[in-house]
Amino acid sequence: MKHFRFILAGIFIVALCLASNPAWSATVLGDIENAVMCKCDDKCGKVLINCNCDTSEKTRTEILKQLESGLTKEQIIQTFVDKYGETVLSAPTKEGFNLMAWVTPFAMILGGGLGIRKLLQVWIKPKGEATAEKPASESSEISKEDSLGGYSNRLKNELDRLES
Repeated sequence: MKHFRFILAGIFIVALCLASNPAWSATVLGDIENAVMCKCDDKCGKVLINCNCDTSEKTRTEILKQLESGLTKEQIIQTFVDKYGETVLSAPTKEGFNLMAWVTPFAMILGGGLGIRKLLQVWIKPKGEATAEKPASESSEISKEDSLGGYSNRLKNELDRLES
């Protein structure tokens, strides 16, 4: 039983050290800064971690105060969403209508690739496939006349006129 208390005390001390570790809070701060856009007065449109304006410094100190008060990363991000709306997020959520922002580019690339494939199949269709619906004897006669485009009759008439 005494060993169990020592183990619990050790776990508590390790957890306390991890919670107060500045490196741990810095990584959480960096995660939050990557997830939130800066809300500057000049509308810079940068992710908070990349912005160096006065507003970003105030936001960082606000985030640090919230971290020190014991809020989790998700709770802090949610407070910003509640305050500014979903536009404060650097990436759209993967729910509801915002899911289209994730799916649409891949669907368009896939659809475009299939369209180009179909277009190339039509352009590079083998000549035997074009006349596959007609019987072989009819298709050879029709294809000869179609390939000359009526010029064979005209040529025959002019040659007959030259001979007479």
